[in-house]
Amino acid sequence: MQHPEFPIRRCLIAIVLLIGWLSGSLWAETVILPVRMDYPMLRALVIAKAFTEPNQTATIVSKADPCRKVVISEPRFRMEKNLLRSEARLHGEAGTMLAGGCRLSMKWDGYIVMVQRPRIDSAWVLSFESVDSTLLNVQRQPTQLPDLIWQLIAEHVYDFFDRIHINLAPPVKDVKAVLLSLFPEDTRENASRLIESMRPGPIRMLADEVVVEILADTGKPTAQGGEGPEKALTPEETAAFIQAWESYDTFLVAILQSLINEPLSAEERSTIFAAIIDARHRFVDGLTRPQRRSGKDFVREQFIATWNRLSPVFRAHLGADPSKALLAYLAFFSASDALAALDKIGPTLGIEISEDGFIRLARLITQKEVASLQPTDAVDPGLRKVMGFGEPIEIVGPAYDVEALQVPSTEGEDTGSTVSRWFDWLWVAVCHAADDISPAEIARIRQWIAVPGNVDNFVQQMLVLLADVTEADLKKNPVPEVYRNLYRSIITATAWQESCFRQYLMEKGKITYLRSYNNTSVGMMQVNEKVWKNIYDIKALRWDIRYNAQAGSEIVNQYFTRFVLPKVGKESDDATIAGALYALYNSGPGDLNHYFKRKAAGKPNLTDRLFAQKFEWVRQDRINQIAACLGG
Repeated sequence: MQHPEFPIRRCLIAIVLLIGWLSGSLWAETVILPVRMDYPMLRALVIAKAFTEPNQTATIVSKADPCRKVVISEPRFRMEKNLLRSEARLHGEAGTMLAGGCRLSMKWDGYIVMVQRPRIDSAWVLSFESVDSTLLNVQRQPTQLPDLIWQLIAEHVYDFFDRIHINLAPPVKDVKAVLLSLFPEDTRENASRLIESMRPGPIRMLADEVVVEILADTGKPTAQGGEGPEKALTPEETAAFIQAWESYDTFLVAILQSLINEPLSAEERSTIFAAIIDARHRFVDGLTRPQRRSGKDFVREQFIATWNRLSPVFRAHLGADPSKALLAYLAFFSASDALAALDKIGPTLGIEISEDGFIRLARLITQKEVASLQPTDAVDPGLRKVMGFGEPIEIVGPAYDVEALQVPSTEGEDTGSTVSRWFDWLWVAVCHAADDISPAEIARIRQWIAVPGNVDNFVQQMLVLLADVTEADLKKNPVPEVYRNLYRSIITATAWQESCFRQYLMEKGKITYLRSYNNTSVGMMQVNEKVWKNIYDIKALRWDIRYNAQAGSEIVNQYFTRFVLPKVGKESDDATIAGALYALYNSGPGDLNHYFKRKAAGKPNLTDRLFAQKFEWVRQDRINQIAACLGG
């Protein structure tokens, strides 16, 4: 007879277990981290695994009769009724061994179509179970085969396809390593549990890709502080913000090197251009506006936004070549996609992207031993090429590594005419350390500084410089003839808006280069050093007025031909085109749509209005209005 307390104890135990299970489930969420293989990548993986003979073929020879063989080639994949449709070219031969050779051979050419169900096991091995098949002739029509050919195919070809396996364990291992590096030390316990819980999930067949799902449990969320009012970053927080961003930006430049020799389309280069420049503009905005978020929060958000834009380009060019490190690329893509998936949960996981995480990702995509991500200001011809720029601008003027130049006594100095000063400037080629800068070189720079009583000559000198630079740029990067006068006016109005034609300032016996209020943009065209890093030489932007003008003109040209003209169409008036172009010059490609929204609503911002005024003055030949901001 059962003791009456037994049922009660069992109920209590059951309740305790239920409470424990419920409490655990309340703090856990299963997320899906996708391993996405588009069909070109799947094809490349299969070729690398099974079609390893010359010209990406596989030959099957009958062990029982060497006069019977099938050559398989040209595999193709796509979705068909939520299954995988695998197609390949077949060449079959069947003969008889006579006099030491194959005689009376019978040949057949056609295609085999397999309908397969992808499967993934607990060891992350992807396989394909055949559920149906069809043989087609060269016209891709159903056909009847000679018995010998059919027997060869039935015995060997079907088995060949069933034995194709792709081991996804290496990329999954890399994904785990990268994900672990995304978590700071105080959340590593949760991170370890998440990674240990990763397991294969369902496989989804989509129109463009096969998705192998990784299931993972996120665990207990990290406590978050309240939002609170926005406040400026402290100096220490600003320094950390900049350091986190520079690691990310250096990472972006590094991974883009993998695309240098790829046949990128003009549209793809513009996509890269816009993604990089918009990200850098957002960083500059983050430096000058109050921030609640840490630098690493900002970087994580920017990484995801930029990756969403660049992912199609990387996949199109790095995931379809069987000769490349496909599994490493797949790991890079999957780790990036996993970060985006985890970020959707919100800040509860405490994810950060550390420099170590960027280094691990960079190693996957570049296939190089990346030890650190040290930022550099050097011009990167590869980055210019990937973004769709031409050769770097030649530096022929001063490029000092100093913040200011001490002005010597000018008593009795003969400055000469505007024309002679201009040709004298063209003759000079300076590349000296600060202590080697001669008084004559400083005098040449002084000729480009506006002084009271000589404003008219200064403006005319600047107009000559801008005209010369603009014509040189039009030869290098032509714009449609119908827009050339408009383009010239936009360059002049942009220089006016940015700096009142000033490259240098004279203060307390020293010459300095013009800097923006937020200390990021320099010179006459106010080229932003952080936005255009590695595209232009920083020291030349500061000290070489012609180089600065060339850089600004090139930026305007790129925005004009690649972004504004395709957007505005032929019906837009000159003022609209000019306003849209300056919006990009000022804030990056991402501001183009915002500009048109402001214009449609009749609510231009202050920058729009100020530029519109200067553009009209240039068109009306009222350049004398510039005297107001030059003190003349």
